[in-house]
Amino acid sequence: MIVFLLLIFSFSSPLKGGGIMKTGGKILCLFLVIGFLFLIAAEFATAQVRVNCTRGQSVQTAIDKATGPTTIVVTGTCTENLIIKKDDITLQGGTYLPADPAQNTILVQGARRILITGVTVSGGRNGVASYQGGSLTLDGSSTVSGATQNGVVASYGSSATINATNISGNATGVVASDNSAIVLTNSTISNNTGSGVIAARSSSARIGQNISGVVGGNTISGNSGSGVVISRGSNGLIDSNTITGNGGEGISIEGSFATVTNNYISGSTKGINVNNSGGARIGITDGNQARGNTVENNSLEGIQSANGGAAYIYANTVQNNGKNTGRPGVAIYRATGRLLGKNTIRENGGNGVEVYQGALFQGVGDFNLPVEQDVITLNGYSGISGSNGATLDIRKVSVTQNSYHGITLGLRSTLRIYDSTISGNNYGIAVWEGSALSLPAPAATVTQNSTGIMCGGAEASYTGDTSGVTGNTTENISTACTGF
Repeated sequence: MIVFLLLIFSFSSPLKGGGIMKTGGKILCLFLVIGFLFLIAAEFATAQVRVNCTRGQSVQTAIDKATGPTTIVVTGTCTENLIIKKDDITLQGGTYLPADPAQNTILVQGARRILITGVTVSGGRNGVASYQGGSLTLDGSSTVSGATQNGVVASYGSSATINATNISGNATGVVASDNSAIVLTNSTISNNTGSGVIAARSSSARIGQNISGVVGGNTISGNSGSGVVISRGSNGLIDSNTITGNGGEGISIEGSFATVTNNYISGSTKGINVNNSGGARIGITDGNQARGNTVENNSLEGIQSANGGAAYIYANTVQNNGKNTGRPGVAIYRATGRLLGKNTIRENGGNGVEVYQGALFQGVGDFNLPVEQDVITLNGYSGISGSNGATLDIRKVSVTQNSYHGITLGLRSTLRIYDSTISGNNYGIAVWEGSALSLPAPAATVTQNSTGIMCGGAEASYTGDTSGVTGNTTENISTACTGF
């Protein structure tokens, strides 16, 4: 290439003599430039190498011999532990078994722009691993199974983009750990003996959307652990997935933050659990649009915020959870929950919403979302329960036809409620054990219950506008109630 540059320079210098010499020099110079461009194109073109493992050929040898962008087209079953340390390698096709099952079957170590497509990977410590700053894409109807640790893992500052892949029968399905990132779309993560997808230790996961925001939901089902875990200072976007039949929680957010939108979550223990100072937008996109989830038929709580958690909940359907365990649809335990409107919480086994040593703020209208009523109905116990010092601020809710009471307060809890409807329950609002009820204007409508407001125990009291407490069948306000 250097010779070409010298020739171009010499023929581009002024020529003595006639015009023919000058014209000939220019033509030769032009041909030299064209040749130089062909050399550059050849240098950066992708080479293609074919490997037939059935004939005893080695994929690792082809990787080691690559001198630039290379596509390795593989046929047959290859028994190797592959290590890719060179950038711009494409691995196309083939079935891969580990020569040493204690090692990774395919390891991308620090290499970038690695494409693995149309492969079947079985066994190994990790099926496909990106490590120490590596970046890989896995797609093309690939299959990863039988790994003793993780089907696909990105760790130590690495990334993995996974599309149209079946990852099943591993210890854990997909993992991002130690400041790494995964993007997971159009894939099935199922029947792993641990959790389906994990992001841990300051990592990130986009599950159901690619980096351009194009939706490609996944099926995450039948895993023995949780469906999705976002933990230890990580963050997640979980959108448009079907998350069903997992042995742990549908989605667990522990000490981390996640946006959870437009998912179907069913058949797990808890549907969504925000725990240990974690936070979540549930039904609210990062652009402050409504995109609610359906959370149903889980054995315990539908949505839980616990131990310093903070959950922002909008436009979700939470139903038929805890039917055989008496658990609530939404639980707030030593944490904060905000019901921002447009939620339907119905037919859960226990209370519709249960607050224990926590705070519920309902109908506040954050994130510039329209203030719409939450509907809490037909639950197995009370519509809303607050106990043991709980604080409830309720601004726009309909609490109807619950099996026990509309709202229950106990053990020195407080409720401030207005512009809401409480009807068709046993007691509309039950105030027990030193709890306090405040009814500011505009007055809440408390009607067609057996008793509108019932008080019991020492120091149970109420104050405020009771003009909306009418039309209850036994009495509107119990004689046991006292003012502040």
